[in-house]
Amino acid sequence: MLTGRARLIAAAAILIPAVIYLGMDNERRPESSVEQPSPAHQQSDYYIVEARIRDFNDLGLLKQQLSARQLEHQPAMQQTLVIEPKLVLHNNDQPDKIISSQTGVIRDNNEQITLAGNVILQDNPEPRQAYKLQTESLLFLPKQNLIQSESRVTLSGKSGTTTATGLKINTDSGILTLLSDVKGVHNVK
Repeated sequence: MLTGRARLIAAAAILIPAVIYLGMDNERRPESSVEQPSPAHQQSDYYIVEARIRDFNDLGLLKQQLSARQLEHQPAMQQTLVIEPKLVLHNNDQPDKIISSQTGVIRDNNEQITLAGNVILQDNPEPRQAYKLQTESLLFLPKQNLIQSESRVTLSGKSGTTTATGLKINTDSGILTLLSDVKGVHNVK
């Protein structure tokens, strides 16, 4: 019979080669399927994948939320590039406004957010009650509570569709001003 120490040595002699073999066997390990982000510029100092950022006002109430597939900060240009941003603006007096686009640029001082590519602004989280505004580019000035565009815009809802060139929206009051070439169709029930 083997003593306790001899049994331990015999077990180690049997198990160690098996563990080493399994650890070195690359064919049995699954390949990593995590998609690595690809920063667009070499001067980027960080990036965030599947970003979720919240901004609060001076009273501690939620002011806005930003989610994006990827954020990439460029310190030399003092901006952050955003891929597939979705911005939710909270206002205690009105329903939340939701803005989404294909890309965006946020200035470091948070004075302006530029959105481009299939920009959609929805003035209510409930789709059946919301008016939907579509354009190709939009500028949001958070400190001034102003959204503006010089592009062609289409505003649609259950009561009709309106098109125009350019707009201004005060996010505090919710007042929308269409700037030129305004044409609309009102649906009568």
